[in-house]
Amino acid sequence: MQQVATAARADRLERMTNLVLVLLEASRPLSLREIASTVVGYPQGKEASRQAFERDKRALRALGIPISVETLAGEDQLGYRIHPEDYYLPELRLDPDEEQALSFAVAAVQLGGAAGRDAVAKLGATGEVPEPGLPPIAVLPSLPALGPLHQAVRDRAIVRFGYRGRRREVEPYGLTFKFTAWYLVGRDRTAPDEALRRFRVDRFEDAPVLGELEAFELPAGFDLPEAVRFLPWQLGSRPAGPRGEEAEGCEPAPVEVTMVVDARLARSVVGTLGAGSLQAWEPSGAARLRIVTPEQSRFVDWVIGLGDTAEVLAPPDLRAVVVRRLEDLVARPRRATDPASIRHSSPGTRSVPTDATTQLEAGILDGHAPAPKRTLPTPQATAGDRLNRLLAILVYLARVGEARLTDLAARFSVSSTELLHDLELAACCGVPPYTPDQLIDLLIDEDRVVAEGLRELAHPRRFTPEEGFALAVAARALLAVPGADDEGDLASALAKLEAVLGSSRLAVEVDSSPSLGPLRAAVASGEQVEIDYFGASATEPSTRLVDPYQVVVREGKWYLDGWCHRANGLRRFQVDRVQAVRPTGRRAENVGSLSEPEREALSRPEAFLGASEAVVATIVLPSEARFAVEGLVTDGLEEIGEGRLMATIPVSDAEGWFGRLLLLLGPEAEVIDPPALVDAGARAARRALARYNQQ
Repeated sequence: MQQVATAARADRLERMTNLVLVLLEASRPLSLREIASTVVGYPQGKEASRQAFERDKRALRALGIPISVETLAGEDQLGYRIHPEDYYLPELRLDPDEEQALSFAVAAVQLGGAAGRDAVAKLGATGEVPEPGLPPIAVLPSLPALGPLHQAVRDRAIVRFGYRGRRREVEPYGLTFKFTAWYLVGRDRTAPDEALRRFRVDRFEDAPVLGELEAFELPAGFDLPEAVRFLPWQLGSRPAGPRGEEAEGCEPAPVEVTMVVDARLARSVVGTLGAGSLQAWEPSGAARLRIVTPEQSRFVDWVIGLGDTAEVLAPPDLRAVVVRRLEDLVARPRRATDPASIRHSSPGTRSVPTDATTQLEAGILDGHAPAPKRTLPTPQATAGDRLNRLLAILVYLARVGEARLTDLAARFSVSSTELLHDLELAACCGVPPYTPDQLIDLLIDEDRVVAEGLRELAHPRRFTPEEGFALAVAARALLAVPGADDEGDLASALAKLEAVLGSSRLAVEVDSSPSLGPLRAAVASGEQVEIDYFGASATEPSTRLVDPYQVVVREGKWYLDGWCHRANGLRRFQVDRVQAVRPTGRRAENVGSLSEPEREALSRPEAFLGASEAVVATIVLPSEARFAVEGLVTDGLEEIGEGRLMATIPVSDAEGWFGRLLLLLGPEAEVIDPPALVDAGARAARRALARYNQQ
């Protein structure tokens, strides 16, 4: 049975390869009858050939191969062909160093999926392939909507989607990654004032649909970074205010706030708010801030969520509001409750899948050993996957002329046996009358492959929307890393891509820290380091001896992964909590022996690793606070009626980030299990209140 299935896939690969060649060379649209009679491999019979062709057509379009449908005179009615200008990638004129820079960017920035690697393969880059398994520099969340949205931005195409309960029709001006999430920025034609809006892509209610191309002009002076320059209290769970995602109405009078954030979160907060908010660094490492905000209620929510790390100094009336809120949180009665007793019995109860979204404080953790993850069997490559790879291999062979089979297999991540089968099959493909001069000219001699006269297949194919997005975001993310050369090969390669394919108007924002450079240097040299670090619940920094494994951007922040000798295990440290880095002059001892599950866990985009010693807390919270906890829950969010949700969250730091999370969620959130955590929010409020009562 397995042999029959393998043979069927090989037959289909041959047929689809022949179909691409025939439709590319067609000077006029070909009817289904002509295709079935001239393309080798189609079954006999009108209905059987139609079904096979429809299946192949869907597969080719899924690969981004544009089969056009045109009207024919006579009984056939419809004809098909591939227009070369739609199939081939325009000439980019990338030099080898620029191709190499793009290859490295795709390897260094993990988005999930193979779109980035497929894009590089399509270019036929001849430079050295980055070594597989190298630690990434950035891990970013990926969503199915991002590729089409990126294409809409480039094409100036109207995009339609559901958002917050109604249909939107938006002129997309740009895409950006900021505050752990992807945002689309554009003019909402369905809004009463048609004003500029920001839409979180992970909150789209359905897949975006692209409409008319070149349907609008970008406003003069549009600045994407400025358009998404919003502050964390503008991302709360309440309906958005004047400068939130759904800004409408009149702005209240702004308030100037003076506050101090201690060394535990000072660098994180300054990095989030921007250097313009910083008045001074205090000797203790605390930051004194001056902030102007028109959104007082949400600002208070945000300050409360910082717990005892922050204190509002002025104005007095706002300070008093914070104190009253903390007093209410301390005084609110709490008791442990059986989770089963509060579940809504309605059949409408449903589970909401989680994603990588987190709120500001989620993931500001001292990480722990990763939980094991179930490994699924690797699916066998389909005929479409093999064709996609084969076309990329032929582009590469056309550029180099010949290559060793083993080198080709390593470059395209395929076994030598499967590669040999596909190349032997390709050598039998061509166009009618299938004479030697009309077949793909490949010579396979032991471990050597020689290509001559590949004609149409020697030119790279156009990128799919997903491939174009993956390539652009990898370049943008790497250029956003502090110290990147904005005039180097990667920058020039990106400029050439955008000059030919259209401006991507794409931004990736990541933070920085004085400790970043020394930690990255330690990873590169494999040197053990000693760090002074503020744990999530610590009031003083602790000294850790760490064998660094990787320094990676996750959710817009830098994290150090390494072996902590004090904990005798793998830990994750948020870089902006590292107060000092001291090289030891000794080689790192333990990072070379990480297990495969550990390495796999370290490649995920989420900042939280999980912890073997963590307990699972069950909390109830208002439905509108859903987005504050989605990235933390283990089994989804359960609607329990009366506008409430139930969530289960792993907790290994009850007195640190979990307490602050409960403060951020407000008085309507409560822990119902385990009993030891029922008062975690009140304890956090009590610690914060003590800071205000010290005077």
